[in-house]
Amino acid sequence: MRRRSRTLAVAITVLAALAIARPALRGYEALLVLAELVGRPLPSWVDGRPTAARLAVSYERDGRRRRADLYESRGQSHAGIVFVPGAVQDGKDDPRVVAFATSLARCGFAVLVPDIVALRELRLLPDSAVDVADALAWMESRPDVARLGMLTTSVGIGPSLIALLDDPSGRDVRFFVSIGGYYDLPRTLGYLTTGSYDAYGVTRRDLPNDYGKWIYALSNAARLQSPAERAAFETLARRKLADPSADVTELIERLGPAGRASYAYVVNRDPARARALLDEMPDYLRADVDRLDLAARDLEGLRARFILVHGKDDDMIPYGESVGLAAALPPKRTQLFVLNGFRHVETESSGLNDGFHLWRAIDALLAER
Repeated sequence: MRRRSRTLAVAITVLAALAIARPALRGYEALLVLAELVGRPLPSWVDGRPTAARLAVSYERDGRRRRADLYESRGQSHAGIVFVPGAVQDGKDDPRVVAFATSLARCGFAVLVPDIVALRELRLLPDSAVDVADALAWMESRPDVARLGMLTTSVGIGPSLIALLDDPSGRDVRFFVSIGGYYDLPRTLGYLTTGSYDAYGVTRRDLPNDYGKWIYALSNAARLQSPAERAAFETLARRKLADPSADVTELIERLGPAGRASYAYVVNRDPARARALLDEMPDYLRADVDRLDLAARDLEGLRARFILVHGKDDDMIPYGESVGLAAALPPKRTQLFVLNGFRHVETESSGLNDGFHLWRAIDALLAER
C-alpha cells in the first residue's frame, strides 16, 4: 500500500509539473480533481480554482417534497450534475460525496446531491427512480444550467438509469458517469451471495461479500408484507451487517415463507442454485429485481454520452458488469475506463497507470461542461 501511494504521488507530481507549464488546459483541472480524489490535494498556489459553496435546498414536484445539497461556485456558467451515491448510510453527507461534489463544483459544475431516503437506509428499491427524476427536473429548471448530466456510484446506477429511461426529465440528460455500477442485477446479486462470477471474459471465485448481500437483504425486508416478519428480517439483516458471524437463529424462526425464501437466497453459497432460489422468492420481491435489472432494458437508443469507471479489484460489483453495460450502450458515445487497484468506489490506486486512466476519465467528464 505504501509503495502504491508513493508511486501515485510521484505520478501526480510529474503531471503537475507538466500541467503548470500550460495551466489553461482542461487536463490541468482534471489533475487537480484527481489529486483531491486520492487525498493528495495540490497546494493553493497551484490550484487556482474558485471556492465552492454547499447549500441546503428543497423543492417540490407533483406534491412530493424533496431535500438536497447544491454545490456551486460563484460567477460561473454551469453544466448541472445530479449526483446519486449508492447505498451509504450517510447518504449526501458522506465525506467522500461531499469532497467529490465540492471538487467538481470548483470546476464549474452545479452539483445537486438529493437526499434519497431508501438508499441512505441501505435499501435498493425501484421507487428511488422517482427521487432521481424529481432531482433531474429541478436541476433542469434552473436558468443557469445549460447542460444536464448525472453521476452515480455503485447501485445508484439502477434508479438513475431508470429515471433517465422512463421520466421526461431524463430526455435532456447529455452525459452520464457511472463508477462501479452494475448491468445484470441477478448476476451481480449472485456474485454478492456466492462469490462466483463468470461473464464478459471476467471470472471471479471469491468469498461472498457480506456487506453487499445483507444490504440486499435489507431491501427485501422493507418489502415484506407482514409487519412482524418485516421487523424480524430487518433486525436480522442489520445484525448481520454489524457482525456477519452473529447468531440469528431466533429471528429466522420468526420469519414466514417470504422471509425464509429471501434468507435462503442470501445465505446460499452454490452459484448453480442462485437463479433458482431467486425465482423462488415472492413475486413482489422478484419484481423489484426485474425492474432494477438494466440488462432487461433497451439502452441502445439513449442519447447521453457515457463515462464508465470500474476497478478490477472491485469485490462488490465485478468490473465485468461495466464491460457488459458498455457493450449495451451506444458504442460511439461510451467510454470505459478499467483500473487495476480500484476497490469498488474507493480511490485506492495501484500507481501511474491507474492514475493516468482515472485522470483521463475525469478529463472526459470536464469536457462535458
